[in-house]
Amino acid sequence: MKRFSSVLSCSFVWMIFKLLLVLILHHHEQEGLGRGGPMTTANAFSISSSSSSSSIGQSHLHHPRGRSNNKLNSNNCCWFHICHHSNCHFHSSCSSSSSRRRTSRTTTTSTSSTTSSSSLYSQSGQGQGAGGVGVGREEHKQEINDQRNSSTSSTSTSSTITHSCLAGKRILVIGGSGRVGGSVVCQLVKHGAKVTVGGTKLESFQKSKSRWIQLLYSNDDQATASAEWKYDLESVSFELVDREDDVLMNKILKSDDAIQKNGAGRGYDLVVHTAGPFQGKVKCPNGILKACIESGVGYIDVCDDYCTACAARAKYASMAKERGVPCIVSTGCWPGVSSLMAKQLTRNVLEEKPHLQAKDLTVDFSFFTAGSGGAGATLLVATFLILAEKSLVIVNGRRKSVPAMKEYSKVDFGDFVGEKDVSHLNLLEAASCHDILGIGNVKTLFGTAPSFWNTLLGVMAQFPSSWLSNESLMEKLAIFSLPIVRVVDYFAGATNAMRVDVSCQKDPTVKEMALYAHENLEPCVGECVSAFCAALLNGSVKPGVSFPEEAIDTKEDVAAVLALASVGAHTLEVKSTCGLTQQDVWG
Repeated sequence: MKRFSSVLSCSFVWMIFKLLLVLILHHHEQEGLGRGGPMTTANAFSISSSSSSSSIGQSHLHHPRGRSNNKLNSNNCCWFHICHHSNCHFHSSCSSSSSRRRTSRTTTTSTSSTTSSSSLYSQSGQGQGAGGVGVGREEHKQEINDQRNSSTSSTSTSSTITHSCLAGKRILVIGGSGRVGGSVVCQLVKHGAKVTVGGTKLESFQKSKSRWIQLLYSNDDQATASAEWKYDLESVSFELVDREDDVLMNKILKSDDAIQKNGAGRGYDLVVHTAGPFQGKVKCPNGILKACIESGVGYIDVCDDYCTACAARAKYASMAKERGVPCIVSTGCWPGVSSLMAKQLTRNVLEEKPHLQAKDLTVDFSFFTAGSGGAGATLLVATFLILAEKSLVIVNGRRKSVPAMKEYSKVDFGDFVGEKDVSHLNLLEAASCHDILGIGNVKTLFGTAPSFWNTLLGVMAQFPSSWLSNESLMEKLAIFSLPIVRVVDYFAGATNAMRVDVSCQKDPTVKEMALYAHENLEPCVGECVSAFCAALLNGSVKPGVSFPEEAIDTKEDVAAVLALASVGAHTLEVKSTCGLTQQDVWG
């Protein structure tokens, strides 16, 4: 009887799995899942590759936040919970927007760059679900880069931030064996940096090398790829590190061998910290950041937890300023690039409309990722953990909470991705945009595909928070879910899109929009992080510990960083009623 029961249970699970597969196939034929076209090598690889525990600082099926070592509670709160727990150090600084639902696209600025961008969509003839969309996207990507090169050659800019700032620099990537860290390693090596990976397991590092090569080169590139680049990837070295041990990090940064190799009086020019999870690490020592400041080495991380980032900023900002060390927290795709998009849009509005103040503006962040973005079990756990949190929104300068993944609205992510359902999710930009830029109304929305993933996340969000915040339980659920997630990923792909809208109730004529979409989340993150690395190594970042909105100051520098971050994007748009052009945002 016991054996029969086991067989019956297995049969039931298999039936559910087959039913899901049929639904996915049907949905893929009807919709294209925002990707369309044949499976790319990068996407196929992201499905089969093993996942790491790296936090992605920027998002997929979930906003890829990290995991804490304990259940979420008042002593180990996430950044939204600081509004409720007085024992958090940042209770005072971190204490649903009813913004109008967008019923139409914002007005297009009558500039040659924006007009050209719109015409490219028409010329490609490739909409969502259309055959050969992949080809259309590649053609459009090439058109964008050609147009950018043309405008750059004919227009002078005061920013000197380029990928050449990375050439020859010694960079230590902590967590480089993971998904996020690996994509950063690839982009840094691609632009001539000398990279060392810091981690806790040599075996994981060795397994990652083949994945880096596959990530960096497509099928077409492999035949003609530079043998030197491949050698550079394979020759990346490894250092054993502990992210909480500043003494060990100081030894690494100041080692005679490293200093001799660098020849600059220090072992490394920059440290990039991608070793999540960052969630719930408010009281945990950031040995990497501390050691960087003490050793005079620039620092960048992909922390996607606002409370943890604020803790680091409060503790080390003064020390970094005194020692002249530039440090940027919470970089990457989103947060990171999304924050700069908001800064560029809102700054232009305030310059063009002097009667308005930042508190009068409304900023809506909308994010979409197809499937899970190639997430593994660890990042799936983070998805479930974040569903235990209420979503933070800023309404008239006041913090409020709304249920996560409950009420949906449609957001247009461009012709290639199309309209997608998005809902409130607790993301870092809501707090940083308000606290740093002073914006009075902010909300963060997220959606995924296929559509039943949204439904499933919404159902899960209704579970008791005590279940969702139980890391051990969520870990088991993630492992059980992984085979189904991999099947969905095969058809959904890994498209990543972000859209930022700025409006103003006081002046309804204000309608600004910037849009970014990339074919594959994994290389997208590496491109975004490497853009911030170039800015810091260029000398454009002031000493201190800063969020991206603070670190990248001038309009020209913001546009330069966004240009580097969007080199692989297949869709870039700007629509403005305040005279903002494509080049003003995307360089």
